[in-house]
Amino acid sequence: MNTPITLRQAGASDWPAVEALLRAHKLPTEGARDHLATYLLAVSGGEVVGCAGAEIHGSVALLRSVAVAPGLAGQGIGRLLVERLLQEARARDLAAIYLLTVTAPEYFARYGFKRMKIEDAPRALKASAEFQGACPACAALMALPLRSAPAAEPGLPVAVLGAGPVGLAAVAQLVERGLPFVVLEAGEQVGANLSDYAHVQLFSPWRFDVDAAMARLLAPTGWSAPPDAELPRAGEVVERVLKPFAALPQVAASLKLGARVTAVSREGLDKVKTAGREAAAFLVRYVQDGREQELRARAVIDATGTWNQPNPLGANGLKALGEAEASDRIFYGIPDVAGALRSRYEGRRTLVVGAGHSAANALLALAELAKSSPGTRLAWAVRSPVLQRVFGGGSADALPARGALGASLRRLRDSGALEFFGGLRIDRVERMGDRLRVSGLDAQGQPVAVEGIDEIVCATGQRPDLSLTAELRLKLDPWLESTEALGPLIDPNLHSCGTVRPHGHRELAHPEPGFYTVGVKSYGRAPTFLMATGFEQARSVVAALAGDLAAADRVELELPETGVCSAGPAEAGTASGCCGPAPAVAALPTVAAAPRCCG
Repeated sequence: MNTPITLRQAGASDWPAVEALLRAHKLPTEGARDHLATYLLAVSGGEVVGCAGAEIHGSVALLRSVAVAPGLAGQGIGRLLVERLLQEARARDLAAIYLLTVTAPEYFARYGFKRMKIEDAPRALKASAEFQGACPACAALMALPLRSAPAAEPGLPVAVLGAGPVGLAAVAQLVERGLPFVVLEAGEQVGANLSDYAHVQLFSPWRFDVDAAMARLLAPTGWSAPPDAELPRAGEVVERVLKPFAALPQVAASLKLGARVTAVSREGLDKVKTAGREAAAFLVRYVQDGREQELRARAVIDATGTWNQPNPLGANGLKALGEAEASDRIFYGIPDVAGALRSRYEGRRTLVVGAGHSAANALLALAELAKSSPGTRLAWAVRSPVLQRVFGGGSADALPARGALGASLRRLRDSGALEFFGGLRIDRVERMGDRLRVSGLDAQGQPVAVEGIDEIVCATGQRPDLSLTAELRLKLDPWLESTEALGPLIDPNLHSCGTVRPHGHRELAHPEPGFYTVGVKSYGRAPTFLMATGFEQARSVVAALAGDLAAADRVELELPETGVCSAGPAEAGTASGCCGPAPAVAALPTVAAAPRCCG
């Protein structure tokens, strides 16, 4: 072939050419189009004559779709494509690259790929379309490690960001494994976010609210576990579990309260630099007692949560026009209507915005207040005109208290004790004298205005603060801002089950070696996180940091269903909420692929 070969990234318009190459070689097309942006093309005379893709899944990649135009085999086109993809994978600091092949194991062995058992593949890859549709039963799995595990600098601690339930669960695992650590908590006490809604009753009983490792460490002190079947309030979790655990000498000595983390980076390296990155210590910058300080760490576990980053009223993800100016009349979260904030809502008209468990708690509390306080009125606005998932699964919910919460909300709506505005997408908040006016569009695009509002409770969920890690190499789902591997499994646009397949350190890792996101922040903007999920995440991540990959990969987790699981599109913010934990029980069974061959 005399025409020179050039390599370039694929674009959306290249799909017909790529599809034709794959079909010519009887290679699977499932999922290929979704990852076309990671494909490399060989072009000659303006014609696509070869392709190869490298799907990125967290810290690993899946090499697939290596194909050369019929009649051009043996001219080195495939070698150019594979070598370039491997070069780019190393430049991105990926840990390993995998592939499935039926006809070419000897070819890929030239590049150092070695066969391995298909059941030992990372879970993130098993969820890919290639694994699900390329017939693993007849294909050989091969792997090429791209880097070894980083050698930790002796004596450096693991930095745990956040001393909530999941952050302290990670601490318990670190203590049991004898790994040094430092915990940085922005609040003046542990469990500060839980204390912010201390009055709220969780919808799961105590037996799911206490991490097993924390309980083991507390037991020798005479601490006794709360009754398994009782439903605690959020504040009770702080007082009866988190505070006693934080007071243990082996924990208290490494706990920094009032230490707000402002940034995380690598020592001497910005986000762009690759050389020496694995060996460089993390730098965690924080402010304590008004003084800016830095902590060097061998690894970082980010358990900072999302509670302090509430979503706004605006349906477009931005603050509604006038929302900032009316902030003195807006409460973000779950107000203590029956207690400390009773006078704020008594005898007034309050609009609650949101469709999750936080909104349900606020509405039910306001309804109780209205029974004893004449003149107290409430209104409810949700973006979705369909309320099946808002009300939950009732008696079909695996957590009875969660089902009862939705059922109580349904009865309240049906009783006529509140004004309901379904399908309202808010875009403006205005002061009208001493009251507020909220306006927007309904599901049909028609203008809607809610007048005469005294107070607003914004319970529209939370989002992660990504500014802390701007200098790290993170791989996030593009719209949920969760870790990339979890995004398709928890996307509320696609499903509303309270379930997610087993996952652990591999799905929670990023291209930045040694950095993990755990807890509700790992789910980004998705509303489906449950506390016991975080306990299991912490166990797996710490096992990986300790080098015990067998334990790290032995993840067993099954979340209780809401009773409203749907295979169709779900309204964001209506799936199972985050106010209560779920059990960690037997692993989900492996789903067998259809008996077909990948060609």
